[in-house]
Amino acid sequence: MSENLMSSTNPPLSITATDQKKPGYDMKISVVIITCERPDYLRSSLQSVFEQSQKPYEVIVVNDCSEADYSDVLAMYSEHDINYVLLPLRSGANVARNTGVELASGDVIAFLDDDDIWLSDFLASHQQQYLSSESIGAVICGHRIMESDNKININKQYEVTADELRHGNRFSGMSGFSAKTLVLREHAFDSQLKNGQDWDLFVRLIQHEVCFVNVQKALFLYREGTPGGITAKVKKMKVEDVTPRLQSAIKHRDWLGEAFYKKRVAEQILSFLPSKNNKLGWINKSIEQVGMTATIKTLANQVLRKIFN
Repeated sequence: MSENLMSSTNPPLSITATDQKKPGYDMKISVVIITCERPDYLRSSLQSVFEQSQKPYEVIVVNDCSEADYSDVLAMYSEHDINYVLLPLRSGANVARNTGVELASGDVIAFLDDDDIWLSDFLASHQQQYLSSESIGAVICGHRIMESDNKININKQYEVTADELRHGNRFSGMSGFSAKTLVLREHAFDSQLKNGQDWDLFVRLIQHEVCFVNVQKALFLYREGTPGGITAKVKKMKVEDVTPRLQSAIKHRDWLGEAFYKKRVAEQILSFLPSKNNKLGWINKSIEQVGMTATIKTLANQVLRKIFN
C-alpha cells in the first residue's frame, strides 16, 4: 500500500478490436475513489469494489488532505494492494480525480465517491459496453437512492447526446461513470469548477465526439443528503455566494444557447428552494440573472415535480 505519488508517465494504452476478440481477453479496469474526511463511508465503498463480480485491475484511493484518521479502514483492506495517496493540500474533488487518472495504468478508469456504493455487477456491466464496440469511449449508468428502493434514477436513452445534456445531467454523477484512460488524459476534469463537474465533463466529451453510452440499469447506490455534501452546502448557501455555482453554465453558454442557459442558471439558483432561508432573495437573484420568464418556468416545474413525484 503506497502513500506516495507515482510517476504520471504511463505507457501508451490502446484497446483494439483484435484484442477484444482474443479468447480470455480481460480489460483492465482501474478504480479511482476520492475521499475527504469520511473514513467510515470509505469502508463501505471499498467493500463494494472488492465484492465486484468483475474484479478491478487496481484500486487507487485519493484522500483530499483529510484530518480524519484513515488507518483503521486501510488496515481492514491491507491484503489488497491499494494505492493510497494523501494530497498535501485541500485541492477539491476534481484535482483528486485528475490525480487518480495520472496514476492509473488500466485501459479504463471507473470512479467512485466515498459515500456511494457499487452494486456487484457495476464493473462487469461497464466492461460489457466497452467490449461490445471499440468506438465506445465513456459509459454512465443509473442509480438507486440508498435505503430507498423505490427511488430509482435510470435514463432510458442509450446514447448520451447533446440534446439531452442541454437539459442538465439527467443521467448520474461520477459514481456511475467510467471512461477509457486515453479519453480522460485528453479531457481532464476542470479543477476550477466548484460544482457541475460531471455535467461539464460530459458536455466536453460530446463536443469532442466521444462515443458515450448509458447502461439502462441502476448499478450503484447514491447516498442522499450526506453531511457536508453538495446538497447540504447548497441548502445553507447565502444568495451572495451563489456565483461559483453558476460557472459551469457560464462556461458553456454559447453551446447551450440562451434558452437552455437561462433554464440551467435558474435551476441552479432555485434548487432546494423550500429548504433555503431568504426564499424571496433567491427568487430575486434568479430574476436578476436570467429574467422573469425563466424564473417562473423553473418555479412552476418545481411545483409540478413535487405534485407528481
